[in-house]
Amino acid sequence: MENQGVRLHETNEGRETQQGIAGFEGANAFFFMFAIGMGMLLFRKMSEGQNPNMLLAAVVASIPMMVVMAYVFGLKQGKPASYDVELGEWLIIKLTKNPYFSPKQVEPLALSWVDDPPGKEPSPNKISRPPQAPGKD
Repeated sequence: MENQGVRLHETNEGRETQQGIAGFEGANAFFFMFAIGMGMLLFRKMSEGQNPNMLLAAVVASIPMMVVMAYVFGLKQGKPASYDVELGEWLIIKLTKNPYFSPKQVEPLALSWVDDPPGKEPSPNKISRPPQAPGKD
């Protein structure tokens, strides 16, 4: 009987998987744990006392988890880093009908190397713009 060599393969499954819990990856798992904790507190508060309504307590306790799931899976996980913030800013701008680059929001350009407006004498402390070669603007 011949000795057939055993082939060894390195398996590093832990390095190749995303870290998470219940589908929530990375830092989004903290939102999940916070929602579970809030749900447990709400359920305990609503289920104590005389004749508690367990169905109502379970429904109210599930609200934090539903909100977190909608937020994480809709706006965070699998999206660019600032997707949720930029979407919120865009919605606020659209709902208020306030243009983002309106003249009220753009500050006037006040740079020392920009020409002074006509009719105003340049201040002696201001840095003057270097002369340009002829024919260049």
